[in-house]
Amino acid sequence: MAVGEERIPRQIRVLLAANFVSVLGSGLTLPFLLIYLHEVRHIPLGITGLLIGGTAVVSIPVGPATGVLVDRFGPRVVCASALAFDAIGALALITVHSPLSALPVMFIYGIANGSTWPAWNALFAVMVEDEQLRPRVFARSFQLLNLGLGIGSVIAGLVVHVSHPRSFELIYLIDGVTYLAIVGALVLMPASAFARARQSGHAHSENRIGGYREVLSDRRFIRYLVASGLMIFAGYAAVNTGLVGYATVVIHVDPRVIAWAFGVNTGLIVAIQPLALRLVGRMRRSTALSICAAFFGTSWIILAIGGLFPRSLVGSALAVTMFGVFALGEVLLAPVGGPIVTMMARTELQGRYNATSSTVFTVTSALCPALAGALLGAGLGDVFLGALIVCCVASILGFAWMRRSLSPAIDNAKSARSIPRLQS
Repeated sequence: MAVGEERIPRQIRVLLAANFVSVLGSGLTLPFLLIYLHEVRHIPLGITGLLIGGTAVVSIPVGPATGVLVDRFGPRVVCASALAFDAIGALALITVHSPLSALPVMFIYGIANGSTWPAWNALFAVMVEDEQLRPRVFARSFQLLNLGLGIGSVIAGLVVHVSHPRSFELIYLIDGVTYLAIVGALVLMPASAFARARQSGHAHSENRIGGYREVLSDRRFIRYLVASGLMIFAGYAAVNTGLVGYATVVIHVDPRVIAWAFGVNTGLIVAIQPLALRLVGRMRRSTALSICAAFFGTSWIILAIGGLFPRSLVGSALAVTMFGVFALGEVLLAPVGGPIVTMMARTELQGRYNATSSTVFTVTSALCPALAGALLGAGLGDVFLGALIVCCVASILGFAWMRRSLSPAIDNAKSARSIPRLQS
C-alpha cells in the first residue's frame, strides 16, 4: 500500500489534502440539512423535501453546460468556480427563515452541485494518465472525503441542538469558510499539473468532436447510465431524505443518532476502502457494481425493520447499522464508478461524459427527495423503502445487461479471470 501511495503524483496529494479540509466543513452540515430546514426553521416536511430536491432540478441543465465548459476551458477553472458557489450557498443558509428565503439559497446550491462533480471527476481524468493508478486516486479521494465527513458529522452531533439555532448557523459559517482551502489549491496549483487538459483543448480545434451526440450514441454508456441511475436513486439520492427522514419521522431518533450513523458510515469507509480497492482490482467492474446495489438494498431492509421499533434503542441501533451496511456498497462503488466513465470517454469528451453521468445523479436527486417528502408526510414511509429495494434489484439486473457491451479492459475481465491463479 505504501508503494501505491508514493505513485500518486504530488499535485494530486496536495489537491486531496485541500479537499479534505473542505469536506471536514461539509461534514458539519451534511447530515442536518433536512433537520435544519424542518425542525429549526420550521419549514413543513413536504416543502423541505421539495426544496432539497429542487437543488437537483436546478442542477439538471447546469450539468450538461458544465461538460461543455470543462472540455473547452479545462476542469480547473470550472471546478474552482463551482466550489465558490458552494461556499456562497453554505453561508447563505444562515439567512434562511422561511420557504421563500430558502429558494434563492437552494438555487445557488443547485448551480454548485450541478457543476462541481463533473469538473472534479474530469480533474482526475486529465491529471492521472496511468489507467491502473486512476482507480487508486478515486478510491483515495473517496476515503479522505468520508474521513472528513465523518469527523465533521460527529463534531456537529456534539454541538448542534434544534433548540439552539445559533449552533446550526455556526456550522454553516465554518462550512462556507473551509471551501476556500480547495479553491485556493486549484488557483495556486502550477499549470503543468493540467497538461492533458491543455492538450485536449488543442485537439478540439484539430479533430472533429461529436459532442453530446457522440456521448449519447455510446451504447455501453447508456446501459451504465440506466443501471447506475436506478442504483443512485436508491442510494445517495435517498440518504438525506430516506435515512434521515425515515429515522426522524418514523423511528423518531434523536439528531445525535443521525450524527453517529454518519460517523459509523464514514468510519467504515475509511477503514475498509484499501481492502475494497484490492478486492475490486480482482473482479469485474460490473460485478462490483452489482454487489454495491445488493448492499444498498440490504441497508434499506434493515432500516425498514428499525421502523418496527420506534422511540427505542433497538430502532436507533438499526438506523446506525443500516448506514454501516450502506458503506460496504460505497467502498466498492468508489474505485469503479469514476474510472469506468473515464475509460469509456476519449480525452476530448471527458467533461461531457462526466457531466452526463452527474446529470443522471442530479435527476435522481431531484426525484427521490420529493417522493420521500410526499410519502413520509403521508405516513407511507414503508412504501418508500419498498420502492428503493425494488430499484436496487432492478439495478443488479441492469449491470448484468451492461456487462454484455463492455470490453474486457473496461470491465477488468482479465484481472477477474486471474483470481483462481492468485489463490492457488
